[in-house]
Amino acid sequence: MEAEQHDAYYWKVIHHLIVNRGYRLLQQQENEAWLEDEESKPRRILRIVRADVDWANWLKRDIVASVSRFELLRRQLRLNELIGENLYISVYPPVDSWEELQKPFVANKQKKTTVYTSLVTREAAAGGEVAVRELVLPAATAMNSVEEIELTVKQLRQEVVERAQSREREERQLFLFGKPRMIYVLLALIAVMYWLVEQNGGSTSVLTLIEFGAKYNPLIIQGEWWRLVSAMFLHIGFLHLFMNSLALFYLGGAVERMYGTGRFLVIYFIAGVFGSAASFAFNEQVAAGASGAIFGCFGALLYFGTIHKKLFFRTMGKSVLFVLGLNLIFGLTVPMIDNGAHVGGLIGGFFASAIVHLPKHAKSARQLGAFVLTVISIGGLLWYGMINEQKAPSALLSLQIGQEYLQQEELEKAYPFLQQAVENGADMPEAPFLLAYAEAMFGNYEEAKQLLLEVIQQRADFHQAHYNLALIYLELGETEEARASVERAIQLEPNEPMYEDLYEQITDPPT
Repeated sequence: MEAEQHDAYYWKVIHHLIVNRGYRLLQQQENEAWLEDEESKPRRILRIVRADVDWANWLKRDIVASVSRFELLRRQLRLNELIGENLYISVYPPVDSWEELQKPFVANKQKKTTVYTSLVTREAAAGGEVAVRELVLPAATAMNSVEEIELTVKQLRQEVVERAQSREREERQLFLFGKPRMIYVLLALIAVMYWLVEQNGGSTSVLTLIEFGAKYNPLIIQGEWWRLVSAMFLHIGFLHLFMNSLALFYLGGAVERMYGTGRFLVIYFIAGVFGSAASFAFNEQVAAGASGAIFGCFGALLYFGTIHKKLFFRTMGKSVLFVLGLNLIFGLTVPMIDNGAHVGGLIGGFFASAIVHLPKHAKSARQLGAFVLTVISIGGLLWYGMINEQKAPSALLSLQIGQEYLQQEELEKAYPFLQQAVENGADMPEAPFLLAYAEAMFGNYEEAKQLLLEVIQQRADFHQAHYNLALIYLELGETEEARASVERAIQLEPNEPMYEDLYEQITDPPT
């Protein structure tokens, strides 16, 4: 009956490690169980085998085969380093020498997986608690009948399975608290706003975006603080809309499942406002998009990781960190991306998650602290945006707005923006070129001439500037200068009929 007694001891060891020591059951077969100690650093995986080992050769073959399995498990769990433990529960030790097998086996040259081997005999277990490396295993319990052994094994096995299933349910519930309902409402609102903007000027029109509520610093300073929210529902072009909607669908859906609809809404809007405030503080461009709120979802996932660190890294942690890092690097390297809104949204989402906390978790004082910190941070960003003199109006933005006003034939509105573009971006020949056009329309030909000469000095191959300069010279009665300018325009762009017509008008004027 020794073998049956040791069968019961095998289950007693598994029961002790899972129920009393908090090990996680990875897999279990008839006579083999794999357990994980999530508290250990580096991570430890324990393989418990119930086998009566007769010969050292069999033991060696099994150890060598297990090393590959431990290495595969390390990769699946995405661990940098793994300690594997083979624990054999055998009635007797091998009849031949096996002590050399107790030395560690290494899976690869980098020594990322190291496997140790121990063997617990019936005699050792009967003598009291068994020390195996860093583990202390319980002593075996003497039983008087096969029926008692079978009943004990059944009870131990049932408790092990129930504990493992209960833990799995609890962990799954952390990811499935709510259902993703509000995410569809938000996506619908974003789509409707995109359609409205497209129908009223286009989503790439700066003036249209400003009209519909994009983040535009001068108007925010004048009191239109609602733009910090409205900008979250606008997008610039279809690609921007598509990429943000896709990211929001997956990230926002995951956060709404984990936090529930109410908490998700708080996280979404605080992160969005935080991102808009950061953009207001550091970025002078017109900005729109749900990027801040999307990065807030990253912040919510990171907050989950601080509460359930081991579960986070065992499931989605490394993927989340990789994608987040990739997005932040991309934002830093691409000039037109509003990285301030991204980082602000990330921080805001983390703070907002700390305010609402995870469902079914005890309330804590740090929730109040997170709320105070969030209010102070948003207020600080808005205050800094008001006083940040380095955040001067962008020459490019002023030029865009002025050009759009010109296209709408609103010279009075275009003029100050074109002046601003010239003052803030003298290295942009398009700015003085368009300002010269506006000056000419107002009859200020001398000012227009000087501006066009400046344009040609900056970029000598700007054929439109030579043509416009020829027109200005004609208005000023300087025919020879007009002829020279239009000839230069024809040299640069010989296939332009307007240039030829003007040349003929100058050289062969009507009688």
